[in-house]
Amino acid sequence: MSNNTSHHKIWDIIYFLGLLDALNYEPYDKQVNICTSRDNTPASSSKKVGESGLTYGYSTSQDRHLNYLNVDLALSVLDFGLAFFNTQQGEDRVLMREQREIRAGQNLSLDVAKAYFQVAAAQKAIKITTSLLEDCRSRYEVISKLSKSRDITPFRAFEETRRFVDMEKRLTNYIRTYENSCVELRSLLGMRPAGKILVDDSMLNKVPEFNSLPDIELMEQIALLQRPELYEIDMQKHINVIECRKTILMMLPNVRIYTDFTNSTNSFLYHMSWYELGIRAAYNLLKLPQQIARYQAYSSQVDAEEARTFAQAIGVMAQVRISHANLIATKERFDINDKVYKTYNDNLKWAVANQKITGELSRLELDHMRLETAETEIDRLMTLGNYYVAYYRILNSIGVRHIDAKSLGELRNELAQAKVRAAEELEKARRTYDEDRAKRVAANTNLQNLTELETTIVNQPLTKFNDVDFIAIYDATPEKANSMLNEKR
Repeated sequence: MSNNTSHHKIWDIIYFLGLLDALNYEPYDKQVNICTSRDNTPASSSKKVGESGLTYGYSTSQDRHLNYLNVDLALSVLDFGLAFFNTQQGEDRVLMREQREIRAGQNLSLDVAKAYFQVAAAQKAIKITTSLLEDCRSRYEVISKLSKSRDITPFRAFEETRRFVDMEKRLTNYIRTYENSCVELRSLLGMRPAGKILVDDSMLNKVPEFNSLPDIELMEQIALLQRPELYEIDMQKHINVIECRKTILMMLPNVRIYTDFTNSTNSFLYHMSWYELGIRAAYNLLKLPQQIARYQAYSSQVDAEEARTFAQAIGVMAQVRISHANLIATKERFDINDKVYKTYNDNLKWAVANQKITGELSRLELDHMRLETAETEIDRLMTLGNYYVAYYRILNSIGVRHIDAKSLGELRNELAQAKVRAAEELEKARRTYDEDRAKRVAANTNLQNLTELETTIVNQPLTKFNDVDFIAIYDATPEKANSMLNEKR
């Protein structure tokens, strides 16, 4: 009995292990549905993939705890190139903004200096004319009294009244000028426009000597080196050049690189870390005409910016010469006004010291002399203020804040270095031109078209001479072009 029981147990174990699936064996007690459970999972698990009927079949195994690290990257060569060019353009735009701020500061300094000297001159004019305006208003009664006593004729009384009225108007205008200049100066300083402002007008007590200014040619060179507008145009030109390069880059195929890195903690894997790499290239031929047109447009903008650079340089040189001429003219005008004021002042002192004043009529003439002398003094002060402003205008046109011996020496050294760089660039451009010209001459083996063109140009009247054709011939055969020009003359 025990042997039979042990025999059945062995067959039951073989059946439960799945080793006799092909046999239609059933245990004797028919109790095969046995449910088991446990309170913990094994360290690793294995799962049969399929029923093969063999002793060892296909199965998958994994650890109890699995961790996966997956990193996916998509890299575009075109995006890297565009990002590089965009970074360069961003730097250029930052520098352009800095140059604009520098130029705005220079213009603001000039406007502040202009308003400041207007306020200073008007402030001194008010000090001079405050008491004189009261004298003008009191002289109307004197003129009326003299007219009634028939010491002067009615025509003389009318003329004297008109002269005092005109003088009062002019003196009152200085007060209006002072108020307007105060509003302008306070606005430029960022203050509330309403209200008056007092400035130091002691600089108008002496005549400045601007001997530190160099000659006009050196000032032009300094302006071409220091003016922020020229730097701004160069940066805009460089931005357009970068746009051309971006357009060329966009004409190339777009290559994308895909990378995938995976790391797993499954110890049953043959490799626990692996990566994948893929490359895809795409080429949009339909956009090629658009990119070509875009490149041509930006190339035209580059040429336009280059022409604008020359135009701006000529404008800067013109501003330097105009401001220098304005300084000289203002100085001459000041010398004239100063001479007139000294003459009037000397005559007034002589009249007060030597002439015996008797009667209202003599006092009236003396008051006229005082008013006219005060007016010439105010004109002198206004011209002196304009002389200061003309000097600051020269500094603004050059693009510097001050000029002294030290700064002028630094500018000379910088100009010398710039000349060396310019000479190198010119030599490089000359070599490039000579090489291109030599290639054109070597490629022009058939001179039949060239001879026909020479004949056509020679037969033309002098007024219809085509410079473009002549330049083309000169590039190819200088000797024939020279002979043609001599024959034309």
